[in-house]
Amino acid sequence: MALPPLRDLIQRLRGDGLAAESAWGLVLEVVTLATTVMSFLFLGRSLGAAGYGGYASLYAIAGPLVTLAASGIVLAVLQHIVRDGEALPGVARSCLSLSMALGVLLTLIGTGVASLLVDSISTVAIVSILLTEFVAAPLVHVAASVAQAGTGYVDAAKIRLVLVVGRGCLLIVLFVGGVLSIATLGVSMLVLATILGLRALRQVGRRYGFTFTPGRVRMSHLRTNLVYSAAISAAGLNADGDKLVMAANKLVVDTGLYAAAYRIVSFGLIPVGSLVSATHRRFLEHEEGLRRQHLDRSLRFGLLAGGYGFAFGIVLFVAAPFLPLLMGEEFEGSVDMVRWLSPTVFMRALAIFPLNGLMGLGREGLRTVMVVTNAAIAMTLYVVLIPIHGWEGAAIGTLISETIAVISIWVALVACQRQADRRLDAAVAAG
Repeated sequence: MALPPLRDLIQRLRGDGLAAESAWGLVLEVVTLATTVMSFLFLGRSLGAAGYGGYASLYAIAGPLVTLAASGIVLAVLQHIVRDGEALPGVARSCLSLSMALGVLLTLIGTGVASLLVDSISTVAIVSILLTEFVAAPLVHVAASVAQAGTGYVDAAKIRLVLVVGRGCLLIVLFVGGVLSIATLGVSMLVLATILGLRALRQVGRRYGFTFTPGRVRMSHLRTNLVYSAAISAAGLNADGDKLVMAANKLVVDTGLYAAAYRIVSFGLIPVGSLVSATHRRFLEHEEGLRRQHLDRSLRFGLLAGGYGFAFGIVLFVAAPFLPLLMGEEFEGSVDMVRWLSPTVFMRALAIFPLNGLMGLGREGLRTVMVVTNAAIAMTLYVVLIPIHGWEGAAIGTLISETIAVISIWVALVACQRQADRRLDAAVAAG
């Protein structure tokens, strides 16, 4: 089956409303990025290097755990409502209870770990920040995911955008007022996120005609959350494993330069991320009796994202020498690193949509296995190559693992789609 021209793809995206949804996704990604940069600048100036190090250490502890309370739950909501056709109120209440219970448990675990490892932050600051990330903010994300399942991505993006803008405004107020500290930020964010979370739950509940309060937890929802969370955590390890191994090998300067180069490259993933978020619901919609639907959908969006990623890689390769003008002459060493990593956006853009195609086929388990396996391959390459070749070993490991991921995931999707089509053909033949 021939692929349609890129112009036809773009016209089709406009026709089914995806252009507007992608635009909202891009706005959300850009505002989130701006808030992150502002947080770095304001906290760095207010806390100093040592204070900011403690803050960063706390988020290094929270990062791998937050997927259980937020990211996995969001995807579980969408799957059980959109693809599995379960009643929206029941799924919403169950996943809200699950998010809150896991959030409280993770707060206790994170507080214990942080108390042992981070001695520069007060207990009040630790608890308030962890409660914000594990309990309060997920209220907003759960409400947004229910809105996305019920109506569409635009409503979900608007709900999430309110929280992101609120964080940014709070940072500005605390910084300008001269009272920005980890404790004041944590307590203020906890209050703000709780208020916005309860407001979002109330609004979404009214929209769909039910009281959005915690309900009975269903084990199927917990299992789905764990499957998705494992994949997200593995993907995070895949993305940051090279920096961890470099740091473990005491490549202090190269680690900083490489991290800066990687951050520049990752900016190119922002439009891809907005397209992924906007199309996620479409991959969960399964039309009975239609052959190749998930493979064709993956090809369509993969072609669009891959074309962008290829163009971005070329621009990045050519523009790499301008990096020191943005970040300072001390980052001159990042130029070659950026060029080595420039194909990353193209390869990740090609890999993400067949993963969602597997999800649409109901192969979440295989999807998770493939993500975890590719993360293990990447970590193995880093451990072997970095001690010998330094940052070049990290870049080589990244390029090899990303190439393996693209090939293996597309092969898996084609095989699973053919298997599903054979079952469909057999059912039609049987009458």
